[in-house]
This record gives sequence, C-alpha cells and structure tokens, in this order.
Amino acid sequence: MRFRCPSRWWLGSVGFALVVAVVGNCDQDARLAGARLRVPTVQDVTVAGITLDADSSPEVVTYALLQAIRADLAADDDREARDLAFDQQVDLSAPSAIHRHHIRSIGEAHSKLDESVYKSVRSWAPTLGHYVDSFDFPVEELEARTRTRIVPPSSNQNHCQTEERHVLLEAADPGGDPNASVVVKVRLVQEQDRWRVWWVGFERSIRHLPAATAQSSSTAEQSPS
Repeated sequence: MRFRCPSRWWLGSVGFALVVAVVGNCDQDARLAGARLRVPTVQDVTVAGITLDADSSPEVVTYALLQAIRADLAADDDREARDLAFDQQVDLSAPSAIHRHHIRSIGEAHSKLDESVYKSVRSWAPTLGHYVDSFDFPVEELEARTRTRIVPPSSNQNHCQTEERHVLLEAADPGGDPNASVVVKVRLVQEQDRWRVWWVGFERSIRHLPAATAQSSSTAEQSPS
C-alpha cells in the first residue's frame, strides 16, 4: 500500500489554524496580564440610572446589563468610558456561578475567581454586539419585549442547587432580514439575595419570541438549551 503525502493545501490549512490558535491564546493571555482585575462583590449597584438591589427582578437586571453593554460598545477608543461600562457588567455578574462553570464545564481547574469573571464578562459585549441596536429602548417597554423562563435546580447548568431565570429578548438583524433575527438569552441566579448574570448568549431553538399570554411572561422550563 502506497503512502500518499498530504497535499500542500491541507498542510497549509492545518499550519494556519495552529498559528491562529497559538496567537489567539497568547493574545488572550496578554490581555489578561494587562487587565485591571478585581474580585467582584455582589452588592447594590446603579447602572443606567437604575439601582439594582435585592428587590430588582431578573428582567430589570438584564435590562441594566444590556445598557452597560451598549455603553461599552459605544465607547470605542474611550478607555475610561469602556472601563466604566465593563465594571458595571462585572457588578451585575454572578461571580460564584461563573467560577463554578469555568472549573467544572470549561476545565479550568486552576482558574482564579477574578480571572474567570474577567474572561466571561469580557466576552459578553462582543457576543451581542451585532444586535446592540435592539437594546435601545426605554425600561417601560421591558415587560412587552421579554419573556422569562423559570428553570428548576434539577434542570439548570450552573452546578449548584439554585433556581435560575432565563430572560429572553428578541433582537432584530441590523440588515433588516426578518429571517436573521435572534433571541438573546441571559441566564441569572441569585447570589447574596440578588439576581445576577452568569451566562449571556442566544436561544438555539427559536428566532422569534412567542406572543405574550394574558397570564404571565414567566414559564417553567424543564430542559434548557
């Protein structure tokens, strides 16, 4: 049986992928090394003129987070404004849940709490950035624009026996394609008796929110995606 050497195209592709991976990891480490890390504390904070305390709902906390993300993206090269917006996102994070996720799901067994929170929160604005215009609405419209899922401890993925809330928000494609809309999903848990965010991403199963019912926008979910 004759052995055939891999094509130059294949070797080049693999080599390029390895270089990108190495450079990406080095770039991430460099950003982390120069970052102003701090151990986050869950406490009352004010974001976008809204005070988030123990009485604040998951929906209001989600709204405040989206406004902080808008400010982060709008800051462009204004380092002071970006740092302020990022600090607000950290203040709205659930550090313990994020840290558990990094240790148990991502496999970063030696990750420190402040590093875990930094890495997660730093990804939130780029994740949602394409749809940021959809977050520009007054808080009075929050109930009409969102749906909330109640996720029992047996079904959630935050590695602790606590109930979750999944706040869903439909985001339109900036290009106007109705088939390219997405549903943003923000996962929250309670830490220090306050709802805080531990995960930001998209709902995989739907592209549009279901119509609001006369009963409530909150529903129980047995198997979250």
